Amino acid sequence: MAKLLAIMYGDNMEALGIVERVQLSIQIGESHYREFKSALEGPPSDKKSRPLKDVIDNIAKTLVAFANADGGELLVGVEDDGVVSGLPYNADQIDVLKNAYKTNVHADTPLPTPMVGTIDINGKTVLYFNITKGDSYAYLTSDGRCLKRMDLESVPVSSEKIKAERLETESRTWDRQVEPGLTLADLNIDLIREISTQIAYGVTPEKCLQHLGLADFTPNGLKLKRAAALLFAKDVRNYHPGCSVRIMTVNGQEKRSGEAFNIVKDDIVATNVLKLIEASWDRLSYALTMHTALTENAKFQQSYLYPQTACREALINAIVHRNYAIQGRGVEVNLYKDRLEIISPGRLLSTISLSDIQALKGVHESRNPLVAKVLREVGYVREMGEGIRRIFDVMRSSSLAEPEFQSDDNNFTVTLFHRSMYDPKVKLWLSQFEEFKLTEAQTAVLALGCDRNEFSTQDIIERLGLVDTDKVREIITPLRTLHLVENTLTDNQAYAFSKKNRIPKRSVPRWKVVTPSSIHNDAKSSEKLDIQEPISGKQFELFVGGLPYKAESGDVTQAISCAEISVEAVDIPSGEKFGNKNKGFCFVTVTSNLTLADVICRLDKILIIDKKVTVRQKK
Repeated sequence: MAKLLAIMYGDNMEALGIVERVQLSIQIGESHYREFKSALEGPPSDKKSRPLKDVIDNIAKTLVAFANADGGELLVGVEDDGVVSGLPYNADQIDVLKNAYKTNVHADTPLPTPMVGTIDINGKTVLYFNITKGDSYAYLTSDGRCLKRMDLESVPVSSEKIKAERLETESRTWDRQVEPGLTLADLNIDLIREISTQIAYGVTPEKCLQHLGLADFTPNGLKLKRAAALLFAKDVRNYHPGCSVRIMTVNGQEKRSGEAFNIVKDDIVATNVLKLIEASWDRLSYALTMHTALTENAKFQQSYLYPQTACREALINAIVHRNYAIQGRGVEVNLYKDRLEIISPGRLLSTISLSDIQALKGVHESRNPLVAKVLREVGYVREMGEGIRRIFDVMRSSSLAEPEFQSDDNNFTVTLFHRSMYDPKVKLWLSQFEEFKLTEAQTAVLALGCDRNEFSTQDIIERLGLVDTDKVREIITPLRTLHLVENTLTDNQAYAFSKKNRIPKRSVPRWKVVTPSSIHNDAKSSEKLDIQEPISGKQFELFVGGLPYKAESGDVTQAISCAEISVEAVDIPSGEKFGNKNKGFCFVTVTSNLTLADVICRLDKILIIDKKVTVRQKK
């Protein structure tokens, strides 16, 4: 090939190549990868040389911007429109221009050596630079400016942003790269066999690693990838010093130093990822223990500051999705008096937005696909992208404030708060419903009605983070039965409102909370009912509204019996005014081994029961 090129281009092969490259670049014009700089200034009829120092500064800035982006070409002596105007400088001055990539670039961030040359085009000299994308530094000019090429401009950016972007690119492939020198003897073979038995039908460790994508079999033997070291290394610190979780318990709401030092416990767990999850969770769950309390049934049990499920999910996410290309730091957990912070090295991937996470869209992209794959296979990770949603759901169901997420150039942080999701005003409002022993979800619905606000089905869905809208019916029906929530609009009215205001029907405000003091005396017997307690051995009378006028007692008995509820008696009022048909309602005496809440939900789903079910205990 070299001989053929020599025949084609002669002894001046390299110079000829540059000439063709420059001519083609001028024809194509400026772009993200190409910049033209003039060495002249002034009106068209009176052009003169630009000061040499200005041109040197332009060269340095442009090459720094290209190196911080994707590389590119710089042509000095060409106008923006592609007209070749040349260099009005002598040979010594041109040599100074050629060295601008050294003299005017910060000494601590030397540029990749560019291709540099001068060519003659129609009797005019053009200076040509071609520089590759750099990956060693966030490159700076000699006066400390950090620039990056974006479209047709060289724009200022922070050096931290450049470093973070490069680190992300490296992080996306880090766990898939071969780990030089890593052998089976460096791995925990017993742990690999355990995993093989669980997910790979007990094949040999070598085949199990290949099955999981952690090793490639080559003519030179088994090549193990970095993910294999992370997951199975006997001493992971030999391959990744930062594969660890540090748990710090802080006596206060911020860390202090010196005489005010307030870190009361500093615990570090360092081992391979498969062991790290359980080992770090054991230490964290112990640190989360608030106190040992005596329960109503005279048994001692531990109480936790935060829901364990939410904490464990956040910890696993941090270990699985952290940036392992950052080897100097591990996952950090800070347990303050008012919050829990779990800090994962590396910012959020650029393809995932913080707003999508907070909107619970289930977005997901694995930074460490091999690590995530193995952990999913063994059951530590379930549905990809669902971890954040589970954290939200658990915190909401515990009536705790929603978690917060932050992403900067260095870290992704999940913060769980030890405070109620309700402000004092709402908590006072909810206190009047304590006697009903409602679930957290039902309490959250009542909170929507504070200050007599009317709310919609969509408000309920958003407050509870529901995906299955049928859950709304299960939550709100017992509240309606207890006369704590009532529907302020008929279906026809709600439909008309939605059409007039051009909103979905479920977004129409149609629910209102009724306070206990407003409930009619006839309903007092149902107010005191604990709808979560089994009702076996008790009889309840149901008032069933929305009954079809042709329905008879046998129809009611058959329908209710389908819900596994025993019917003791059915009383259907009728009269001549209604053509000797029923009046659209009836009274049914029932017994069941279910809880009252389950009874209500089942009855509410029966076809003949359309609008209203009211329950009272028979004396």
